Amino acid sequence: MNGPPPRVEVVRIDFRDERTPYSTRFQDVYFSAMDGISESRYVYLEGSGYLEALTEGRPRIEVGEVGFGVGLNFVLTLDAFLKESKPGQVLHYHSFERFPVHLDDLKRLYAAYPELTEASSMLLDHYPLLTPGVHSLRMAGGRVRLWLSLGEARQQMALSDFRVDHWYWDGFAPKQNPDAFDPGLFVEVARLSRTGSRGASFTSAGWVRRAIEAAGFRIEKRPGFGKKRECIRAEFVGPGIEGTSPLPPWFSGESSVVRPPEAGPVGVIGAGLAGSSISRRLAEAGYDVLIFDPEGPGNRTSGNPLGLYNLQISKKPNPISRFAQAALAEFLRELQDLGVPHHTGILRTDFHDPLPLIESGYPEDSYEITPRGIRLKVCGVVNPRDLCRIRIEHPKIRLLRNRVTSVASTGKGFLIHAEGLPPVECAQVVSTLGADFRLPDVAPPVIPHLDPIPMRPIRGQIILVPPGALSQNLQETLVEEGYASPALPELSGVDAHLIGATYQALTVLPDQEEIDRDQLIRESAKWPEFSGSYPEESVRSRVGWRLSSPDKLPVIGPLCDPDLLAGIYGNAFRGGPLKSLPTVPVAPGEWTLTALGSRGITFSSIGSLLLSDWMTGGRLSIELDLIEHLHPARFFIRKLKRPGIS
Repeated sequence: MNGPPPRVEVVRIDFRDERTPYSTRFQDVYFSAMDGISESRYVYLEGSGYLEALTEGRPRIEVGEVGFGVGLNFVLTLDAFLKESKPGQVLHYHSFERFPVHLDDLKRLYAAYPELTEASSMLLDHYPLLTPGVHSLRMAGGRVRLWLSLGEARQQMALSDFRVDHWYWDGFAPKQNPDAFDPGLFVEVARLSRTGSRGASFTSAGWVRRAIEAAGFRIEKRPGFGKKRECIRAEFVGPGIEGTSPLPPWFSGESSVVRPPEAGPVGVIGAGLAGSSISRRLAEAGYDVLIFDPEGPGNRTSGNPLGLYNLQISKKPNPISRFAQAALAEFLRELQDLGVPHHTGILRTDFHDPLPLIESGYPEDSYEITPRGIRLKVCGVVNPRDLCRIRIEHPKIRLLRNRVTSVASTGKGFLIHAEGLPPVECAQVVSTLGADFRLPDVAPPVIPHLDPIPMRPIRGQIILVPPGALSQNLQETLVEEGYASPALPELSGVDAHLIGATYQALTVLPDQEEIDRDQLIRESAKWPEFSGSYPEESVRSRVGWRLSSPDKLPVIGPLCDPDLLAGIYGNAFRGGPLKSLPTVPVAPGEWTLTALGSRGITFSSIGSLLLSDWMTGGRLSIELDLIEHLHPARFFIRKLKRPGIS
């Protein structure tokens, strides 16, 4: 994506009455209280062939929509699925919206439609933080997934890759909202359509029909609903106007081998934040998971009493801040879905101007400007060890407290060698090793394709100090080049404030712990609550090691052989032809989720979602231009590009 992500504007409904939502921006109703539900069922659910596919029992139904609006089409589609779907059927719904509606207004609207309560409650319970990008929402025990992409539809589609069988071309009247029927938009619609895909729209305007036909659809007029004379349905016969691939071949996931649950268990090395998170995702997808970790869940770097889930504030959106934004939104969903105990409220005493938050698309109700700084109302702290423990509480996950020494490919799977165990057979393996992988006094397991990736351990120290006369009343976590938490014994297990954290490379002094303890005490004195002194015996320290990549972003995806990469792409990057290059030669069944740095809590959540979709052949739940900043091959590709073309 060139430039900042498209601005997402959260809008409010003008209620003409409790059952009639009206948009002041587009000067039109979202739907009519008289017959809006029946019209949507007729025009979209019936016209696109969705109801027919549902009745036929097609195993996986893929629906695409331009214009989510108040979510009526989704709610009706979900309602029909809940009532009429057959065992084993799944629904995937891909929707695009530039002006999402505020949650409070949706709650008010659907309260007036009790006949839709079951489906609308699912939407309201899972409605995301309205930030730009892709939001992946799971409902009905995972049988229903809604990908809600917020931003300009054409741009968001260009950063997506999936295939749709049924399209809803919604939106307000074309004169009020011409962008929803832009010819360039339908180029992307065609790219995302299977041959035979069917679409439907309430409008039959000539210029709209011509745009759809130019993209490769055959148009059919049908009688309109109620007083409307006609509407249209269409079938994709292709090829129309070819769209461009969203990913270059060296970052494509097409060559990744998807192995189904029946192929055997997945071995996950590590039970920290990354390992526990990907284990949970895979278990929910139906895989048996074996976690190898002699320390147990969250007992090494992930074992601090408290950890922050925070947002990345940048002057302008960049890959790190965009990924961090997606990570926060996904972690907030995980907090709710798993019922993870947490404490909300972070006060950024180093920020007083909300412009960076506005530029990054954070909704106004997610923060508050105070005389002391900006309060982040959606951020807070959790107990990382409890988070890891809750994540692996699943009947398909088994924890083995054995240290892995090596992983060997058998061609069809892997043999994992661990101390005290005979070789364990797994169909796939995921390495979530943290800094132990790079510490000189630790013998890491032998995983050849992981070793060449440039990563380094970063030392981090926190201290625990007792509550004082001023600090005992602190209700939110203070953040400014460091952080200080409230005393939260019911959450952390200790009646103390957590102050952190240092960020230091591998080389340390013999008395580094004492040096860092004194430094953290001095730095915390910038907040009045911590301006007092502490007896030395009352201060406790904890040291952990993070694993970080050179570009500060995690490493997520299939492992690969850098020598094979050089053989395939080296000539092209030195002036050879770029067309018709093969996809990246990955090591089948070998994956990683690592290098989460100092944001392991939130990065593990979005990272595991991305990796589990990758491993199961699903849609990657992120804007695809970010993949090149996350893929394990990126360091080798950059090295190949350096002496060649840009």
